[in-house]
Amino acid sequence: MNAKVILANKAMADLGAIWKGVNKYHDDASAYRTVNALLDEAERLGQESAQRPGDQLDGYDGPPAREVYRWVCLAGRYELHYEVLPAYAIQPATIAILRASHARKER
Repeated sequence: MNAKVILANKAMADLGAIWKGVNKYHDDASAYRTVNALLDEAERLGQESAQRPGDQLDGYDGPPAREVYRWVCLAGRYELHYEVLPAYAIQPATIAILRASHARKER
């Protein structure tokens, strides 16, 4: 069963910044391909939600309990922070993409 994938406002803003960053050095098509590839990765997380790929992150404390992971994708160039909802469910209903960034960017 696939989990529904949603994008948080910050993740949407991050994707816009990624598009601008890629577009600064490449053409529009490259920027669109990069953002679309990240959206495809987000959808893949929804398909593999029971496996919870990536590293679990600290710093997203509750209450309520939160289950947040970092998924490095696109040949290690980008990462997505995502939350499993409800937390610790065997089969999550929703995957919330919290942030998207270039892997070298410091947060």
